[in-house]
Amino acid sequence: MISSRKLAAVVAAGLALQPIAASAQQACVSEAEASAIAIYSVPGLAQAVRLRCGDELSPNGYLARRGDGLIGRYAPIQSRVWPSAKEGLLKLLAAKAGASRAAPNLDTFAQLPDNAVRPLVDALIVQEASPRIAAGNCTRLERVIEFVAPIDPEMAGGLLGAIAGLVNHRDFPICQPRRS
Repeated sequence: MISSRKLAAVVAAGLALQPIAASAQQACVSEAEASAIAIYSVPGLAQAVRLRCGDELSPNGYLARRGDGLIGRYAPIQSRVWPSAKEGLLKLLAAKAGASRAAPNLDTFAQLPDNAVRPLVDALIVQEASPRIAAGNCTRLERVIEFVAPIDPEMAGGLLGAIAGLVNHRDFPICQPRRS
């Protein structure tokens, strides 16, 4: 059985679309933005697992039997969560860019129309996640996906955002909740 710590690490790793330099002044992502990123990323992450783990997974396993259905549940929600996911991703990219010359390019990227940016982000999710998946974890990842799959996508996104906040990985910094 997968421990909650390992599950949280898997979730955080899946959410970390690319390495981001740690710095004291790093921007943080709200739990809502992390949830939106999680929801938005599921179709691409499922594709990344299939791509990387194709030979490791059973042809009768969850992704082979129900992966398209899972992707089909999340894909229609992507447009709705995109604005928050984009804000969170821009914060992460800005933190990576820091004070470098990449910051002006980030402004240009932020101004591009969503119909131009989203296909790039979709491809980036698959491209960046695939090589990060250790072949020895393929079966476990498929089990995690199968366990999370029955949960309503928005509830699963909220859960993943909250777990990311608990883990608060330096590559995916979650803002501390404000006390009321």
